[in-house]
Amino acid sequence: MKFFGRVKSWRFLFLTLLAVAVTPSASDESVRVDGITWLSGDPPPSDKGSKADSKQLVPSIVAFMQAQWPEVRHTIVHADALRAWQLIASGEHVCQPSSVCTPERERLAYFTNSLLGPPQQLIVRRDKLAALPRNAAGEVDLARLLADERLRGGIVDGRSYGSFIDTLLAQRPANKAITLYAVSDFGSKIMALLGMDRADYAIGYDVALSQDRESNPLLTQLLSQAIAGASEPVLAGVACPRTAWGLAAIQGIDKVLGTLAGAAMLRQVAARWLTPETRQHYGVRLDAFYKERAGP
Repeated sequence: MKFFGRVKSWRFLFLTLLAVAVTPSASDESVRVDGITWLSGDPPPSDKGSKADSKQLVPSIVAFMQAQWPEVRHTIVHADALRAWQLIASGEHVCQPSSVCTPERERLAYFTNSLLGPPQQLIVRRDKLAALPRNAAGEVDLARLLADERLRGGIVDGRSYGSFIDTLLAQRPANKAITLYAVSDFGSKIMALLGMDRADYAIGYDVALSQDRESNPLLTQLLSQAIAGASEPVLAGVACPRTAWGLAAIQGIDKVLGTLAGAAMLRQVAARWLTPETRQHYGVRLDAFYKERAGP
């Protein structure tokens, strides 16, 4: 439970900061939350609907917020990670439903916990398995891989993969074999790029690979591999600008999510992205997280 202890301490600090903050006057128009624009990195829903549409995170959270906080107008706008954080940094009336909390982002936004997910893994073409650098336990040595110009990497620009992987990405040497993709470009189709042999590896979730295989037979040649040092679950939260409006918005959002119904909704949404193996491995930590999340 060491990880959960850190989560609980972080959450306590966050709520303490909210408590000591100077709450703006209700008469101050600048801090009234009349509407929230929710930024979604998911692809726009298809006209006819699809199995993938039903698994999207943002519509589920926004539908719940609309039902529980009807006084506020809730709208969804599609924006990749770079654009989303540009809007948050500029203080727009926007919130991102599921962002990994990093020290850099905390300087720009208020956060409240929303999801606890499995760690990222290396997604690699089967014919490149033997070329991967590994440690004694057989896990991929990502630092060495990022320096290897023989293998083509695809990284989504502006996305956080968790603090450990983010640090390795920031410290990687210049490597012409690594291509950065925006989500609005090919980032949302990164698995397909690997399947078409336009890249050798990427970083992603095992369950996303499993789901993408259902509609793309080329992805049967892709495998997921554990990354050394990236075995802890990843904490994500709703992020709103670090402004008076953002503080009022995050307080309202935290109040809505901090209920038994809110925690149950988040758990149901997250469950769509968990493999049976992940549920079994991280079950105790997930139970503890959503029990804590049920309180404001």
